[in-house]
Amino acid sequence: MRSERLYRLLDPEASGPARSFRAVHHAMVAAGVGIMIADTEADWRLVWSAELDAGFWIVCAFFVAEYVLRLAAASAAPGAGPRGEWRSRLDWTRSMGGICDLVGTMPGVLAIALGPDFGSLFGFVWGFKLVRYAPGLALLQRVISDARRALLSVLLAFCLVLLVSASLAYLIERGTQPQVFGSIPAALWWAIVTLTTTGYGDVTPLSTLGRMLAGIVMISGILVFGLWAGILATGFAEEVRRREFLRTWDLVAKVPFFHDVGAAVIADVARLLRPRDYPAGTIIVRSGAPGDCMYFVVSGEVEVQVRPEPVILGPGEFFGEVALLTGGPRNATIVAARHCTLLILDIVDFRELLGRQPDLARVIHEEAERRPGEAAHNNVRETRRRRAPRG
Repeated sequence: MRSERLYRLLDPEASGPARSFRAVHHAMVAAGVGIMIADTEADWRLVWSAELDAGFWIVCAFFVAEYVLRLAAASAAPGAGPRGEWRSRLDWTRSMGGICDLVGTMPGVLAIALGPDFGSLFGFVWGFKLVRYAPGLALLQRVISDARRALLSVLLAFCLVLLVSASLAYLIERGTQPQVFGSIPAALWWAIVTLTTTGYGDVTPLSTLGRMLAGIVMISGILVFGLWAGILATGFAEEVRRREFLRTWDLVAKVPFFHDVGAAVIADVARLLRPRDYPAGTIIVRSGAPGDCMYFVVSGEVEVQVRPEPVILGPGEFFGEVALLTGGPRNATIVAARHCTLLILDIVDFRELLGRQPDLARVIHEEAERRPGEAAHNNVRETRRRRAPRG
């Protein structure tokens, strides 16, 4: 039980005391990197040497202690029980997180062996400890893994263009500039600088044909890096959409309103929902305002101001569904009782969805008729009367 509490304390996504630990952790990372930078300034080192050394040792001690604590808590990780305490801890030391934490202790070890002046130079490794708390970096790693074939294909194209451009530059410029284009390895420097569009200007072709080659190489470099950027941007956007879709799917699947409509309808609805945050006290809808969307409560609470007593709606509940059928005015004013996150479904998107999912229309009609209030019943009956075939 003790190791489980320790694991929750060190969990990057846990709440409660874990948030305080994360704040201290991030402050130590910032302090360690700041000390490393300040230690390279001679004037600061001369005036603040004692303070910089003391701060450096405090940061080192913190990260050594963190490594020991994470090692002790590894046995409480999900799925670690069947492997046993020491086997799970050994597996953690060989994981990417364990290796990163071990590297985080390196400045302290080097400082003990060679002195704090030398050890602080490696304080930049503490910056990598923030990777664990950055879900976007893990997302980027997955994007690169999924798109590795396309990225490697572009890398191969880059290498081929690099080799061809260096070879052609050698053939064209070796007679006029033997000191910089006298061999293909020497010409590779010019090719790399030109292909990456860096253009230092220290090596440039002098002949007309060489300059034409340089222009082609620069354009090729733009195309190659544009392909790389496009592949990564597309993959990252798709991965973000996938994560948001899965999060929205989980939320929609928990709403009783959608229990009987099936997975296909839930998938369609999840693609159309838009999240929005409302601070406490914010008026979400006003009585008498046009009804053009419905809301699902993700977190927090909203208050429906009706008589004789207001109604509180919490996570998983919804409101405004009658507007999806009639587009009529709101029956009540609804206010955010606490800070809440809502998913909004626009009536235009939903009416298009009704055409593809007739079962959903049936469920909405049934739910709207179960809602209290004569206005809601009248609106639903009026909508059905308008849609009934004329005899």
